[in-house]
Amino acid sequence: MNKSPLVELRSAVRFPLHLPVSVKADQQRHQAETSDVSAAGVLFYLDANLSVGSPIEFSLALPPEMFGLDQPVQVNCFGRVARAFNDDGRHAIAAIIDEYRFERA
Repeated sequence: MNKSPLVELRSAVRFPLHLPVSVKADQQRHQAETSDVSAAGVLFYLDANLSVGSPIEFSLALPPEMFGLDQPVQVNCFGRVARAFNDDGRHAIAAIIDEYRFERA
């Protein structure tokens, strides 16, 4: 039986959330949209290409129903670009989350 040489390296459950996200990289702000989110990282699409290894900051509002609340939960994240690739004409960025902070409105 042939096995694929690609091994799944993800360590956290991913959620297919399409949320607006504000990304700060190289002293510039970009608006983006997530494709999926986990406790360890996020995949999002934005209007700029970022270099692998670049430090980034981003914030997003998680839906309140995820936490049983009536208000969205703001999450401020600090991390780095793990992969950058072109996906059907869009810039896709896979980022590792090194640190995050929850804020309630």
